[in-house]
Amino acid sequence: MPAFIHHPTCPSRLPFPLPVALLLLAFSTASLVRGAAPREVNPALPSIPERSFRVTDFGAAPDGTEDGNTAAFAKAIAAVVQAGGGRLIVPAGVFRVGHIELAGRLDLHLEKEARLLFSTDPEAYRIKDRKFRPLVGASGVEDVAITGEGVLDGQGSAWWSEARKFKDAARARGDANEEIGRPRLLVIEKSRRILLEAITLTNSPQFHCVVSRSEDFTARGVTVRAPEHAPNTDGIDPAASRRVLITGCTFDTGDDCIAIKSGRPDSPVEDVLVEKCRFLRGHGMSVGSETNGGLRNLIVRDCVFDGTDAGIRLKSPRGRGGLVENCTYENLTMRNVGVAIYITSYYPERLMPKPGAAVSEPSIRDPNTPSWRNITIRNITARDCRKSAGIIVALPEEPLDGLLLENVNIDAPLGLRIACAQNVLMKNVNVKAANGPAYQIEPSARVLVAKE
Repeated sequence: MPAFIHHPTCPSRLPFPLPVALLLLAFSTASLVRGAAPREVNPALPSIPERSFRVTDFGAAPDGTEDGNTAAFAKAIAAVVQAGGGRLIVPAGVFRVGHIELAGRLDLHLEKEARLLFSTDPEAYRIKDRKFRPLVGASGVEDVAITGEGVLDGQGSAWWSEARKFKDAARARGDANEEIGRPRLLVIEKSRRILLEAITLTNSPQFHCVVSRSEDFTARGVTVRAPEHAPNTDGIDPAASRRVLITGCTFDTGDDCIAIKSGRPDSPVEDVLVEKCRFLRGHGMSVGSETNGGLRNLIVRDCVFDGTDAGIRLKSPRGRGGLVENCTYENLTMRNVGVAIYITSYYPERLMPKPGAAVSEPSIRDPNTPSWRNITIRNITARDCRKSAGIIVALPEEPLDGLLLENVNIDAPLGLRIACAQNVLMKNVNVKAANGPAYQIEPSARVLVAKE
């Protein structure tokens, strides 16, 4: 039975007569549940013939040269294609290679202790100027897998220091968005039925795995690792894709562990399930910052966060936003994260209004205004947060609309801040703040608190 409405100026008693308060609570609950519940996600898996090939039969060797091994991989993949598909086996050993282009109906299988060590020569991947091919690419293909217990090592340290220097110089001259250009480790685009299983992706020059404009992608038991301060080394980035399953994976990176993006207005991300994953260093489970195409139907469940900068993280600024709706986060355990729940329409974060500051005048709303609707966060435990319990700050012209926080327990130095949000319902939410109030509910937020 609801007991009271939480209000910034009246935290312990009803600011309205009781019948009005209950009516408002009923209305808010209805608005929260009117959005469609996220669908379960079951991507189709690739269909690949049983026949097998060994890359060493085509001239690849652990002691071979980069050019020789790159040519041998290309020759082996061509043979698999000519045969109608199959498994290409990479045996134990360290193989120095350059760019590898995958084909359809192919399983690139790295046996245990097999390692592909990718070239650090920019000319091995350069298309022109600052544009590069990925270390491993797949474009316009169907039925592709990379499996086994081997490692794809991008040797990114050769790229990171130059990227930092370039970025620092760009910022100094006022071009903060300018990038030096670096290849990604694995890019899959315009493809269908893709499987990554049991492999390790490590030390990419930039993002480790980008899945763009594709359908039916599964990552199962994958490990992604990069040093904590390696710039822009996202783990897996689904972009403008449908039916994505990321399950049983481990992320320990220098940027977003997972980042769901939709930078193309005509290409939304739809039907994503992230489950049973372990998030270590990195920026956590992210959405954005590009959400122009929108995101519909996301489930994140049964995951552990240990040492990430954030747990739940949704971020997008004016000009790069779109509609993100029907997202469910449930059964998450967090320890030593920076911020447990982070939802903001101000990115980078330094542009966010300070707590207690008056909300700025609304800007003109357009299709690229970030919009957050129908988000459910339930059964969350976050202990020993390093910064705050949460920051939920949308825009005055587009408040967050529809947020359920249920069975949420967080302890942190600072409490939970909510601004520019409506139809927020809190049920059994317990925040322990070491400094200051447990909740900072600003006048621009409408938050209803129910106690059983």
